[in-house]
Amino acid sequence: MSQRATDMIRADHKKVEGLYQRYTGLNGQESAKRALVEQICQELEVHAKLEEGIFYPAVQAKLKDDGTDLVSEALKEHREMKRLIGQLQTQALDDAECDRTVHQLMSGVQHHVKEEESEMLPQAEQEFGNELDRLGLQMQQHKQELLAAAQSSGQPGRGTLAQRMTAADQEAGGASTIEQSIDVNVPVRTAYNQWTQFEEFPRFMEGVEQVTQLDDTHLHWKANIGGKKKEWDAVITEQRPDERVAWTNTTGARNAGVVTFHRLAPDKTRIMLQVAYEPEGVVENVGDLLGVVSARVRGDLQRFKKFIEARGAETGAWRGTVEQPHR
Repeated sequence: MSQRATDMIRADHKKVEGLYQRYTGLNGQESAKRALVEQICQELEVHAKLEEGIFYPAVQAKLKDDGTDLVSEALKEHREMKRLIGQLQTQALDDAECDRTVHQLMSGVQHHVKEEESEMLPQAEQEFGNELDRLGLQMQQHKQELLAAAQSSGQPGRGTLAQRMTAADQEAGGASTIEQSIDVNVPVRTAYNQWTQFEEFPRFMEGVEQVTQLDDTHLHWKANIGGKKKEWDAVITEQRPDERVAWTNTTGARNAGVVTFHRLAPDKTRIMLQVAYEPEGVVENVGDLLGVVSARVRGDLQRFKKFIEARGAETGAWRGTVEQPHR
């Protein structure tokens, strides 16, 4: 049964708080506590992605200036939350350090929840009406996609979404994340092969004028973004045939991304694209980040679908594997 978006958000808040209360009630059961930390981190990661990718853009569009202020503050709190999650997931903390970090994380989360439930959610319920049902359904569907992707591409000891990011991907951890997905009617091998043809990106990516592949892992981009000419260099940080491609910038505005490929049927593939982007200066505000970038990513996937389905075959392929970050 579908929930309104605001009800779903409150339910997520309640679930994380319940996990935290279970955590604080465990004395000396370190393996059980570590398992709860893992679960808390994953719940918070998925929740943040749903809010940033679906709910916050809708709030900002509907509430205008008030929405921008609310979303801007919420994103700051999300960034601090992600920083602490990163510490829990990537550092070899002893039990006492882990305890301190968990309590610091949850103190921030509790503050965020209090503000969101007293300001943003009531305003959304007053202004959105039945639109909350559609947003709730969209969030529920995307949550299932995120959890399915985590299960299908997770590795032992690297189960959560943030843990599957490479070190280079995490360099963009201060940026906000946009996530979109699309189903294309071609085999997973075909979809993946076409995505490795980076110099073809201008054929379906809005604003991208040229991509030059310098070697197996390094790219130079030229684009027109909001009427401004921009150039930057990027590096492929991870590449696994028919599974995923991850990249991050080495010059220019901080950005990183990962695209994953999921076989739905012999001739049907789900592509999930995640882009982390940090605005430059006062012109590129939170509205640009959550509105323009999200719409562009969605449009790029739609154009990719049209392009590859019309051809029915890739224009080329690179089947190499990249296991470690390169510079």
